[in-house]
Amino acid sequence: MVIRDLKLRYRNSVLGFLWSLMSPLLMTLVFILVFTVLTQSNIPNYPVYLMAGLLPWLFTQGSVAGGLHSITGSANLINKVYFPREFLPLAVVLASFVQFSIAYALLIAGLLIFRVELHTTIIFVPLIMLLNLVFAAGLAMVVATINVFFRDLQHLVEIGLLAWFFLTPIFYTLDIVPNTSFLGLDVHRWVYSLNPMATLVTDYRYLLTEGYLPIRHTVVTLVAAIVLFVLGWYLMRRFAHRFAEIV
Repeated sequence: MVIRDLKLRYRNSVLGFLWSLMSPLLMTLVFILVFTVLTQSNIPNYPVYLMAGLLPWLFTQGSVAGGLHSITGSANLINKVYFPREFLPLAVVLASFVQFSIAYALLIAGLLIFRVELHTTIIFVPLIMLLNLVFAAGLAMVVATINVFFRDLQHLVEIGLLAWFFLTPIFYTLDIVPNTSFLGLDVHRWVYSLNPMATLVTDYRYLLTEGYLPIRHTVVTLVAAIVLFVLGWYLMRRFAHRFAEIV
């Protein structure tokens, strides 16, 4: 299923699989133009900072968007063949993960070629990628199941992903978020701590370029990933017998 998904994504495309690398590169160029040329961003090594966060986001976004339609878009397969239904969203996520892994490996290779300072903590990047995979897989299974019964979810997910993108420090730092208090709580800190993608993106940057070992705030993403994966697996098992009659 993973191989099938990879082939279908770029069927009849001139560049084919290269689009998985060109897409984040082109987006990075746009952000660089906006935030370094037009607005004079003061973030050091901004292209590296941006790519380190943008690639994980594109993987998660693609997994959720693809997983959303993985059940409803496979009616013929579901009605003809019996197999564990969770394979459908998981195949989408794994296909995206293959692209993500290649793109991130090329990013690291590029940093080495251009002699950007890296740290020994880079060896822990695969662990954060694995955590990212579990998180995306759980979320994909959840939205795939719910979308079978409530088709309005696809519109909410589109809006939610857009809002989530801007609430995640991908092209900006958390320093620009107003440091205001609400009910005695630091809003600046809670916006960061309660967003699993914010901690994930920061973890990639810590390990890749800053030499930090993220432990404490990574717990937020770890808990979210485990909860979502267990919930997604449960929902798929609980309602899989109804998929054929609905889709």
